[in-house]
Amino acid sequence: MLRIIWAGMLFWVLSGCSSLLYSPSLNLTNQPIQEKQIDMQGGVELLPETRMLNATFPDNLQLGWSGGLRYGFGKQFNMGFKAWGEFSPRQTLLRGGGSIDAQFLRIISPQTRLILLPRVGIALNGNSIAGYGLSASAIYQREVSDHFSWYGGIGAVWGVKDFTQEQNIANELKMPMGAGVVGNLGIGWQLTNGLRANIELNPILQLNTFDNRQQFLLAPSVGVGYSIIR
Repeated sequence: MLRIIWAGMLFWVLSGCSSLLYSPSLNLTNQPIQEKQIDMQGGVELLPETRMLNATFPDNLQLGWSGGLRYGFGKQFNMGFKAWGEFSPRQTLLRGGGSIDAQFLRIISPQTRLILLPRVGIALNGNSIAGYGLSASAIYQREVSDHFSWYGGIGAVWGVKDFTQEQNIANELKMPMGAGVVGNLGIGWQLTNGLRANIELNPILQLNTFDNRQQFLLAPSVGVGYSIIR
């Protein structure tokens, strides 16, 4: 059975002259978010570079941060906002991004659920919007106990710098865009009633259609979250 997780794929945007960053982490709650529940999360992760022309290991991953806020509209639907950025800019401007997503839950049993997660996002270079992206994921999650859960899955992501053709290194006119397949395997520990910790592995296959290149990455993350009921 395809254990689908994911979501992290967010968007993934190609810049014609520089590489942008995105965050594939999820940091899921161990139990479904309830109506009027607020979940706050943050973490440290390796942020993948979108453009691979000059990005080879270890420069294709940048140490960065991520943080998010999520609100429950019901046991089977919630929405969230996420932001991320690099710790040590290697370019003149700080790179980062943000996304808005929705989670649609299908309860399979009291301990298992399937989560569908569409996202829209932007990539930032300083204060300027440098790209746009769409993604969609399917996530399978299982609670092993009241304090421990695991989840896994797969998703697809697409991003574009703009909708006009540009000239690449091979002197071809192409749309500056790319796509990818993102996977995720994560675990969550409930440390207290509201506090949890997450560890994830995020394998990614990037397809840069602008430069005609592809690359496989592994972008792990460590996060914490805190949930409150209003």
